[in-house]
Amino acid sequence: MSIDMVIDQNKMQIDQADKTRSYGSSIFGALFVLVFILLLVWGGMFLSNPDTLPIKQVRVEGDFTHLSPIDLQLLVTDKVRGGFFNLDVDAVRFALLNEPWVSEVTVKRIWPDALRVIVIEQIPVVRWNDSGLLNSSGEYFSPELSTIPQELPLLSGPIGAEVNVLNRFNAMQDRLKLIGFKMESITLNERRAWTFQLSNGIKVVLGRRDFEERLNRFLTLIPTTISGRIEQTESVDMRYTNGFSIRWEK
Repeated sequence: MSIDMVIDQNKMQIDQADKTRSYGSSIFGALFVLVFILLLVWGGMFLSNPDTLPIKQVRVEGDFTHLSPIDLQLLVTDKVRGGFFNLDVDAVRFALLNEPWVSEVTVKRIWPDALRVIVIEQIPVVRWNDSGLLNSSGEYFSPELSTIPQELPLLSGPIGAEVNVLNRFNAMQDRLKLIGFKMESITLNERRAWTFQLSNGIKVVLGRRDFEERLNRFLTLIPTTISGRIEQTESVDMRYTNGFSIRWEK
């Protein structure tokens, strides 16, 4: 038995050409990927170079009462490291947030070489424990004592009670204004007893229990009881079941 083989020379030439083209395409594809990777590496190195588009302008914006725009400018400039693309924005932001009078910070890059920094200053509403201040949200911050506005009301209490004491102060202040009184300070001591002092110097003791009931009695009875003798009133003690006691100045 014999087998005859017929070799198609044209087909062999075509297959060989296809293989050559496929091999050439593979080499081209590999070269393209290699060039692309090299470009990425070079681009990364170029952009990470501090000398690439360095920050030349720093602009600090905000409404300042206790902060110095010049000092803020110097602080930001000192923290600017690197160029436009690799600048550590968080480092600039956190450096400013470490300043007690700074509440919020926004840092924006401005193409091609500028930095815009927007600073929101803390707005104090009360003093806290003679050591710091509270803003309207009850958040504590502690600037230099010489910068604390002494005309603000004084709130005192245990650590962690800031929001509770501030809320109680605000609610009481609104009610006291209706009868012509203004609160100067309020204290919550370690035993959870409440005491407050009016702007006219009268000290009011409410104690630990029945806060609302005792406050209501004070607001209802005291204005008429001490009317005409406010200047002689030293303190009022509301810790009695059905009454109160008044201490008169000698």
